[in-house]
Amino acid sequence: MVLREFFDAKKEKLDAGFESPDAFEKQQDCLSCRVLGSTAFVSLGGYTYFSGMQQLRAQRTAIELSKSKYKYGSRQLGIITLSATLVSLGFYRMLN
Repeated sequence: MVLREFFDAKKEKLDAGFESPDAFEKQQDCLSCRVLGSTAFVSLGGYTYFSGMQQLRAQRTAIELSKSKYKYGSRQLGIITLSATLVSLGFYRMLN
């Protein structure tokens, strides 16, 4: 009997939460979560840029001599795009 009342009350809470428009409002993060998340994205973007460009410069002659259609410029563009995306995700995380 007690279990039936418990489960019925729990079901009513769940149903009320899903029907309420307030249940779908944006949840706010704490400040430390925002700082940690944005720092992680910005740091990862910086690391991707510096390590990727360093490895690309080290392999420049091999890349230029290869028969691949992805030469130095397109690989450099890929690294810059990836790192810029990560940094902008970090700034977005910080502000929103």
